[in-house]
Amino acid sequence: MPPAASADRTALPKYWEKLVLASSHRLLGSTQAQTGAAVGRSQRTIRSWEADRALWQQASEEARQRWLGEITAAAHHAVLDNAGTDADLALKLLERLDPDLAPPAQRLKHSHEVGEGLSGFLKAFGGTHADAG
Repeated sequence: MPPAASADRTALPKYWEKLVLASSHRLLGSTQAQTGAAVGRSQRTIRSWEADRALWQQASEEARQRWLGEITAAAHHAVLDNAGTDADLALKLLERLDPDLAPPAQRLKHSHEVGEGLSGFLKAFGGTHADAG
């Protein structure tokens, strides 16, 4: 069962998986005819699916999430396979790829005072530099 569909399976049509597959083909640049051939539906069916904007957008988001999940998993495998014995490199790469593994963000405290207009700027530099000329 797809992740997005698990919450409310009854609201989705019976052809949901084909719809998500069609959407992923369209996201990757296939034409309606190519997409229809790939999922076993006619070009007219693909066109009618795309006409239902709300359902098509939901299927497109599901297709995008699945694609991102697959790409992230492939990247994790590639990193782990190619990191070899350099555990530090593997950890740094995984921290960049997965936000859950990243160290906490460092927050720097910035403070400054702002004066009024040019006079505040001149006060910051001693006030005499503007008259040198």
